[in-house]
Amino acid sequence: MYFVNAEHQLNFQKLAEKFPGVRQNSEYRATCYIAAHPEIFKCFKLELQEHGPFDWYFDYLDNPDKFIELRNQGKTTGDTAPLTGQTIELVKLALNFWNGREFDLSSGIVSWDITLYQVAMQAIQLRRGGVF
Repeated sequence: MYFVNAEHQLNFQKLAEKFPGVRQNSEYRATCYIAAHPEIFKCFKLELQEHGPFDWYFDYLDNPDKFIELRNQGKTTGDTAPLTGQTIELVKLALNFWNGREFDLSSGIVSWDITLYQVAMQAIQLRRGGVF
């Protein structure tokens, strides 16, 4: 399995421990693989995620203004501020894997550098049922 570095692999192992569905469920596997990317993993507190690694981002999507207010008060389980255009596209891909949330693959393809493109391709393979 492709990892950008040892930290990505370690983060994935932590997510697999927190969410054991990774072993049997390709949606969990692909979503956790993307969440494990160091530039995304640093955005959330793993111990506070309950249903999956993107609970914090769904909170943001539900009410961006309230999320930012709560973030500024230190009352969120994650933070969108460190995300870049490229990593936001990866998050959107992960949400598509997770619950079918609409995602325009072409927007990701044109924004990802070669490394993030490889992450996306690995995640797609995992979602298709690639082995763990």
